[in-house]
Amino acid sequence: MIRLLVSALFLAGLLAQQALAQTGRKPFSAMSAEEKANAKIAESVDAQYRNAIKNTDNTANEISVDPWSNMRGTETPKKKK
Repeated sequence: MIRLLVSALFLAGLLAQQALAQTGRKPFSAMSAEEKANAKIAESVDAQYRNAIKNTDNTANEISVDPWSNMRGTETPKKKK
C-alpha cells in the first residue's frame, strides 16, 4: 500500500515538473514588481484584443465572391431529356 502511494506521488511530481517548466519561473516563488507590471500589461492587451474581436462585423466574412462570374455565359444550359 505504501509502495503504491509513493509511486503515485512520484508520478504526480513528474507531471508537475513539466507544468512548472512551461511557466519559466521557479515553483513557490513570488512575482517581482517587473513581472507583475508585465502581467498587467499582457492582461490589458488581451482584453483589448477580445473587445476588438467582439466588435468586428461578422458579415464581412460572409461576402461571397465568384471569381468565375465573368467567364460563364449568360444563358442557362437547357436540360437534356
